[in-house]
Amino acid sequence: MRGGVIRFPHTGTEIPINSAFFKSAIHIIKFNSYVLAKRISRFLTGKKTSYSLAFYPQPSGPWYNAWLAARMGGVRVVKDTGSADAVFIFDDTTTSDIGRALEPALKAKAINHRINDISKTHVAKIFQEVFGYGVDIDPLTYQGKAAQKSDVNATHDGQVVDCPIAPDAVKPGSVYQKLIDSTFDGARSEDLRMAYVGGEIPVVFRKYKLLEKRFGTDYDHVDVWTADQAFSKDEQTQLIAFCEAMGLDFGAVDVMRDKHDGRIYVVDVNKTCMPVLCLTQKEQRRSFRQISGALVRLVERVKSH
Repeated sequence: MRGGVIRFPHTGTEIPINSAFFKSAIHIIKFNSYVLAKRISRFLTGKKTSYSLAFYPQPSGPWYNAWLAARMGGVRVVKDTGSADAVFIFDDTTTSDIGRALEPALKAKAINHRINDISKTHVAKIFQEVFGYGVDIDPLTYQGKAAQKSDVNATHDGQVVDCPIAPDAVKPGSVYQKLIDSTFDGARSEDLRMAYVGGEIPVVFRKYKLLEKRFGTDYDHVDVWTADQAFSKDEQTQLIAFCEAMGLDFGAVDVMRDKHDGRIYVVDVNKTCMPVLCLTQKEQRRSFRQISGALVRLVERVKSH
């Protein structure tokens, strides 16, 4: 931490120490207290934990979904990858070769070892291959508004630009994508954050953002939906196929539905996601019951293979 900012060295992400930070920290502390109480309750009632999970090569902090879901589901978090029933490849970077370099014994019980690139360029490539239509555009020839974003994950630096643009206006390290119009009521836009765990879509967060904050993480309101509320059966099948093609076993996928063509577009993938912090504690617990249940089933399958 320096100058009122916490910097994560693996990604370069910086989080300012402000009122929003402390509000988020209080939310995480409350939820962790609930998870700890459940763990103590299981111990006092003699309910043994069935499985264990190790994180490798980086440890997971108690503010990440995978850690919280494991603890809430009664899965022990251990340090020894050799004795663990499953190993979560936790590498908070945009690209990584960790999974490819794993020893066979470790790879056989690894989660998220197949996903090695979550850049927006790669996400858009896999999306087009699976869905048959795309989101990327050529900013030099495209006519209309587009979204300019950093290709690196977790920067939240998107902005709307009018295309076509001059060659010297193309920003290095950025991608240019169709501006998906998910606006409604003239003031807000809608994003769908889909939790994905081992072939399941346990919960979908319907996030409302003010238009001027559409690329940020400040939400006006969030609803907790089921997959059936958010997507058709065909869309769910395609989204699961997309996650498999990406190599994702556990994470979050950001989806937007364009109000003009009615289609869904995957715009981001996160393999080391954190909770949606503006939920009430009741909603947070309800959503994590679904996520943790799916994670327990995933660990069980990994152990049995």
